[in-house]
Amino acid sequence: MFGRYRKKLQGIPGGSAPYRPVYSIIVLAWPLVIEMSLHTFVWIFDTAMVMRLGAHEASAVEYGALVLFNSLMILGALGVGANALVARYTGAGDMKNAAVTGGQAIAVSLLVTLVFTVAGGFFGNPFFDWIIGDARTAVLTKEYFNYALFSGGFALLPLLVCSGVIRGTGNTRVPMYIALIANSYNVVGDYLLIFGNFGFPELGVRGAALATGSAQLIALFLSLGYLFLQKGSLPFNLKSIFPLHLEEIRKLLKFSIPAGAEELTQSGSRMITASWITFLGPVAFAANAAAIAAEAFSFMPGHAIAIAATTLVGQRLGAGFIGQARITGYWAVFIGTLLMTAVGTIFLFFPYAVMSLFDPPDPEVLRLGILCLQIAAVEQPFIALTMIFSGALKGTGDTKGPFRIGLYSNLFVRLPLIYAVIFVFQLEVYYIWWVTALQYAVSALLLYIRYRKKKWDELEALPTEENLG
Repeated sequence: MFGRYRKKLQGIPGGSAPYRPVYSIIVLAWPLVIEMSLHTFVWIFDTAMVMRLGAHEASAVEYGALVLFNSLMILGALGVGANALVARYTGAGDMKNAAVTGGQAIAVSLLVTLVFTVAGGFFGNPFFDWIIGDARTAVLTKEYFNYALFSGGFALLPLLVCSGVIRGTGNTRVPMYIALIANSYNVVGDYLLIFGNFGFPELGVRGAALATGSAQLIALFLSLGYLFLQKGSLPFNLKSIFPLHLEEIRKLLKFSIPAGAEELTQSGSRMITASWITFLGPVAFAANAAAIAAEAFSFMPGHAIAIAATTLVGQRLGAGFIGQARITGYWAVFIGTLLMTAVGTIFLFFPYAVMSLFDPPDPEVLRLGILCLQIAAVEQPFIALTMIFSGALKGTGDTKGPFRIGLYSNLFVRLPLIYAVIFVFQLEVYYIWWVTALQYAVSALLLYIRYRKKKWDELEALPTEENLG
């Protein structure tokens, strides 16, 4: 049944329906939007719950989660490579190689996870003692990081890879269902463990960490279970994972290393920025954290459509339809920019209503958060352009371009200007958001130019003249 659905959606040889880019984007993106909404809701719920514990606790959870999960997101670029390659094989109808590629990505992710977990255990505490100036915040941050990591947070990397494999086949619904289960568990765990409701121990920051970490582990087990037990067109089994196939791993790394470097650039920049903001004090840090959590509302459609663009562009290229691949990227950008701009208008005109959801105990946190959120409205179309052009380029196999553009915009725009805002001019935290708006505008322009100038006819040999669309 899934095979018939896949062919109808993609319009690949053997399917009866013509390819419709807008329809295909929407079909793939809506489960992703729901999945992103679930993740965002849990993040907001976590932030709102710990915000009630105080500014130190909120800062500790935000920074601990930033270091742990952003580090894993960098390594999770393996999922980007898996998504792009599985999509390409799926478009070509080569499901055997799609399964092998997915299995090898999972094998590598498990090995990297083992190394990361050991390293986190040894170096996590000294790192936080060194980077965080406030002693109480440092203690709470170490507590969150260790409990989240060892309760299951390490599972995020193989989970990202499993999700990339599943999405590469054109199936975005299963990751959505898994996210629903895992995030529901996370929310219930937060409610029970942070404040000790219904007789459970009151664990505060540790409770938030345990709920989040164990939720990642549950999601990984469900994802692996689906891959092994599904009866669809992907012939996945233990032989897909072991033994290792060096040629497939080489292909994966060719796609994944630049994507990982891009995520390293972005996450590293965010971590450096967060570290600098700690010098403005816990109130400024808490306000910035709350505004970031609120802004995540707008990321849901943009991130979902970016993943859909990666999958569809890769599938159309795999099937040999170069013209369709190119136009799919432009349609994805149009749809995503429209949606994110609409969300931005809410930030601009109703910032108090959005920020009040976090119920910050300090009125100064609320004031600064509102100013940050209104500036976030300005950057929404630029974020959409950056996200989705980057996703479409990755679908073509171009992961180096987005990495280089992200590196340049961070090194020459974001970091030097934020440093000046904090340490030279000593301005309030909301000025940092003007800097990020400028950075996204620069990135969006450069990614558009790269996508427009791409030599599409050289990406794949064209099977027929009509495939030019």
